[in-house]
Amino acid sequence: NSWTAVFVSGGWRFVFPLWAFSAIVGHSTGTWTLVESDGQGARETEAKSSGVTVANFNDYYFLTDPDEFIYTCFPHDSKWQLLAKPYTKQQFIDIANCEQAYFENHIQITTKLECLYKSENGVCDIGIKKANEEEFKHLYKLYFNHELSKTKLSKELQLDRYVAVMNNKSAVNFRIRFPGEGIYKMEIYGGSPTGFPLICSFRLDCNEGVSNVKPFPCNPESGFGPNLVTVSAGLEAESHKTGFINVKKNKNVNIRFNLNKHVQVQTVLVHNNIQEEVLSRHVNHKVKGQHLEVNVEVPQQGEYALQINTKPKGSSEPFKNACNYLLASEDMNKKKRFYENAAEKKARNELEGCLKSNDPESIQKAIDNFDQFDLDDKGKREKAERKKNFLVLQKELKEAIARRNVDVLETAIDNAKSSEFSSNLQNHITEAEQLLAELRKLKRFAHEVLQMKQSTISEIHSYKNPRPLAYDVMKATYFLLGEKEDHLQEWEQIQGLMRKSGKQGLLRRVRQFDTINVTENMVNSAAQLLRQYDEETATTASAGLGTFYKWASNVVGNMT
Repeated sequence: NSWTAVFVSGGWRFVFPLWAFSAIVGHSTGTWTLVESDGQGARETEAKSSGVTVANFNDYYFLTDPDEFIYTCFPHDSKWQLLAKPYTKQQFIDIANCEQAYFENHIQITTKLECLYKSENGVCDIGIKKANEEEFKHLYKLYFNHELSKTKLSKELQLDRYVAVMNNKSAVNFRIRFPGEGIYKMEIYGGSPTGFPLICSFRLDCNEGVSNVKPFPCNPESGFGPNLVTVSAGLEAESHKTGFINVKKNKNVNIRFNLNKHVQVQTVLVHNNIQEEVLSRHVNHKVKGQHLEVNVEVPQQGEYALQINTKPKGSSEPFKNACNYLLASEDMNKKKRFYENAAEKKARNELEGCLKSNDPESIQKAIDNFDQFDLDDKGKREKAERKKNFLVLQKELKEAIARRNVDVLETAIDNAKSSEFSSNLQNHITEAEQLLAELRKLKRFAHEVLQMKQSTISEIHSYKNPRPLAYDVMKATYFLLGEKEDHLQEWEQIQGLMRKSGKQGLLRRVRQFDTINVTENMVNSAAQLLRQYDEETATTASAGLGTFYKWASNVVGNMT
């Protein structure tokens, strides 16, 4: 069980012949009991075994990098570490227990780079991430040492919710709560595109009373916070991009997503002691176009889990979990401070300053920044939230009026009228309703034209020597659609326009017609052509001409 240093291509590297050609399978000290495995409770005690040596070729142990080799092997002579800054023996003993897959998959430990962690208030945090900032799949196993621990775990204790996986983009934090005093082991697997090899493992010592430590409300498979599963479900987090949200009793939390797929959404609030039926009154969601808003108001202090589930719109299949958040209205593990640090003071000043802003996005940014800290808002956060909501509704109405789209206007008007700011927004609402009525009227005017068959238009187009009625009706129609008079001097010119398709097609132009583009001269020119006829005369001449006459007359009448 020795290794060798070799000089290759101008540099020293390591070769470990034994591990390059063999491996031990099934080795166990017999002192560990598996208590939780990737969210599932377990009580599996390992049997003691020396394992079996098997032939196994592993080229990782040919020319291994010295920076990686020191995690496993410590030479008596420090110069043979081949490192510019050699490790002491104590540093080697303390360093994290990282496996081959840790280095091959470019994993980094973001908490302390040691193999032994001690609990604080019954909790330990272990963080890892990929060096290239990629998200990756992972598993974990939590063990209890039943021989070295001074206490035993109660047989009645359910051990399936004592590890929470907190996602933060490419970083993952494992928060471990201890159900009892003792010695534990945490193994983390994953990082590889081909499977779940062991990445690293840690010894966790809990030498304190943990009577106040409770399990998490739930332990979702994908963890807490947006991740690859969230993206796959068609949700992109806009506001809360980490798994933990600090809330206050009776304070509303607004969580926002962009939707990239057409999905139905289900939101569920979970608590260890409160029934789901009761909690359902404290969570709701709303889909506005490509945006999802989830609102939560916790009924009392404590810890909650918010589950956001989706399924394809119109599908009969069951909902699938897409994203989860851990909400806490109090942090039992955190000691209270009676002063604010520099970051907290800055967040408070920004919140107070945003009250003078008329930009809802700037206000929301200040609110999100303030919410990162456990601070008393002194009423300023609520004021900022109300002002932001007012500005958002006002902006929606203005944009809907500018866009002149029936569906967008209807949504903006409904949102404004059902809000607490309806009286403050009345002028904008009235303007939007008047425009909506006009657009609906235009849509009604165009209905009969849009129902015409292409053969009817072809019939009008086929006239070689049309009556003055046909020429005047179609000329008036094209006047209103924005054509210049010098393009309408001859019937052949009108026939050319009627032959066009796509965006310039006649029916497409009628469908997209909007009076905002019509001038007084255009209306007067069309009216002069139409006033010498009536609807009956036009319809008798041709059903198609009667339809265009009716549309043009309605538009003229509506604008005079």
